Amino acid sequence: MKKTFLLIAVALVASTVVVMTAGAVTAKSILLEGTFPLSGPASGYAPIPSGMGAYFSYVNAKGGVNGRKINWHFEDDGYNPANTVQITHKFVEQDHAFALVGGLGTEPQLAVRQYLNDNKVPQLFVSTGATTFDRDYAQYPWTLGWQPDYEGEGAIYGKYIAKNLASAKIGILYQNDDYGNDYLRGFKAGLTAQHNPQIVDAEPYDLSATTPPAVQVAKLKGSGADTFVIFATPTPTIQAYVISTKLGWHPAHVFTNSVSATDPFLTIAAQSGSDNVEGTISVNYGLDPSNPIYNKSPGMKLYRSIMAKYDPKGNVNDPLNLYGVSKAWNTVQVLSKAGRNLTRAGLMKAARNMLYSDKTKNADPFGLPGIRIFTKGNYQYPISQVTLVKYTNHTFQPFGGIINGRGA
Repeated sequence: MKKTFLLIAVALVASTVVVMTAGAVTAKSILLEGTFPLSGPASGYAPIPSGMGAYFSYVNAKGGVNGRKINWHFEDDGYNPANTVQITHKFVEQDHAFALVGGLGTEPQLAVRQYLNDNKVPQLFVSTGATTFDRDYAQYPWTLGWQPDYEGEGAIYGKYIAKNLASAKIGILYQNDDYGNDYLRGFKAGLTAQHNPQIVDAEPYDLSATTPPAVQVAKLKGSGADTFVIFATPTPTIQAYVISTKLGWHPAHVFTNSVSATDPFLTIAAQSGSDNVEGTISVNYGLDPSNPIYNKSPGMKLYRSIMAKYDPKGNVNDPLNLYGVSKAWNTVQVLSKAGRNLTRAGLMKAARNMLYSDKTKNADPFGLPGIRIFTKGNYQYPISQVTLVKYTNHTFQPFGGIINGRGA
């Protein structure tokens, strides 16, 4: 009787493993899933998974990846880490997703990183530039970022001010979490100890706050700052622009982090009564569909054709849609490189050994010319190159050359 029971138990365990494996990837399909804030304080990022889905549909129509179609599924976590944890457990334990791709938000993705690494499920190309997702690859081998890291981006702004605005009085509004602290730390490093006294005030802002950052912006104005640096997600960024205008504060210079510096967000700020958006400086690394100078590029033509066919209701001029398309392109590249005998370990190996640039045949068609995607060995910062951009007449215009944020 004991022997019979033991055989049944072994059979059940074996069948569970088979189901888990089959659910993760089959001969004809790959299940990819992700959590995104479709509602809540960071819902401005909602276009990203739709853009990803449009590109995956485009690839599926061409036969998929090594004969497998991509099943793309995403759910709303409201930018709430508790929701992220619950949904992620469902993705892994019930859906048996092959990989989680593009999950958005620093705190939400930190909340599930250990769990995914413990279960050896790829947490691939998270939609956050928190430096830890690239820097701490040895401790979290199943996790990888994608976009320029926040410390590197912050350092670029610091170096720019130190070189070009050496007498500026700087006031900073930053999100009071790992997201904002990464930017602040990088900014101070780029500014250098010599120029750090230029920071006359730095005000933290909690994203969970039920009121706009009016008190913080008022303090920044009162500090005498003539240069406004905003390290926040879209909603408080828009509010900061509007509040500063209503307070009669018109800084000579405004810097806004790239994840909130898009034409749609700044247009909302302008339409809400702010006249401080003009001249905003940020950085960019992808083609900007809101800027007509890119309309004739092959990548922009491809992007617009994909959106027209597979996401016709999406705002084709929103850079966040292009961000999603570009990230999905990169996902397809590493899936393809992982081969027909697709495994999670093989996927991560491909992701940790990337070289996609305009000097190779498989450059990202949606990235700016000169921007490369590179990982190898102990360098795990997929995109670290950017160009400075300035908001002029409702579009971000590039100026200067390509800058490597990791070298800032």
